[in-house]
Amino acid sequence: MDEDAKEHVLHFLRRCVSYADESIQRKMERGESDDVIAQWKVYREFTAYAASEVQRGDLNDWFGATEEMPNLDLSGDLHQLNPSSFDHKERSAWLGAIVAPRPLCLVSTVSKDGIRNIAPMSSVSVVSNSPPLIGMSLSKNREGRIRDTLQNLIETEKATLSILPPHMDIVRWIEASAQPLASNQSEWMDHAAVTSEGWPDAPAVSLVALQTTLVARHPLPEGSVAEWIVLRVDGILSPTLNLEHIEKEAILTMLTDTEIGDARTLDTWHHKLERPD
Repeated sequence: MDEDAKEHVLHFLRRCVSYADESIQRKMERGESDDVIAQWKVYREFTAYAASEVQRGDLNDWFGATEEMPNLDLSGDLHQLNPSSFDHKERSAWLGAIVAPRPLCLVSTVSKDGIRNIAPMSSVSVVSNSPPLIGMSLSKNREGRIRDTLQNLIETEKATLSILPPHMDIVRWIEASAQPLASNQSEWMDHAAVTSEGWPDAPAVSLVALQTTLVARHPLPEGSVAEWIVLRVDGILSPTLNLEHIEKEAILTMLTDTEIGDARTLDTWHHKLERPD
């Protein structure tokens, strides 16, 4: 397969998507008709989808691919796997690959003694919009000790959840913060923070941050060492009041159980669902 040709086509399509985004923004600012803007949005969506097809390899035969790349679905041969037969690492890899991508948050808490803690979490989900509630799974470490994030939440009931841009220096910080550390030491190191009275700090590099309060704890069944905690969202720290700007920003994402990347770039295909009020 001609990888250079594929890369050139992909680069061209991405440039077209970026140009369409810029054109749509300009036309909206000039107050052009909804019909014209809608046509540009259709063009943008089609081009982004074409780029995603090239990226996935669906069109590899266009570039002289010799190996057929099958499209996976459940209409053909099936393999029924039993997760209980896997060891922990294999089970984590399968679940992480299937229930993905999902945003990677940095969760900031403070102990009753004032020690700042920050830890990466991907088991975060919006479980209610009204009231605004976030769910998250927190477990014990391999020695059976409650992790500092959960201990701090039990003590102070406050946590700040930060969504981050996909920068390598942030990834290195996340890798460092995931390493075992004594509870009287902080993973913050020299990283800049945004301070808000009464709340754990947010990393200054955050795209947005949620200020939350612990409202419920539930042990998970089947002998799990984890707890499901429920956090009420009491505040949102944002650099803009324009939600569309937030939605277009790339965010740090867990792509699989062991891979971090960006699943919300401008050139990815997307479609806005029509939802009832």
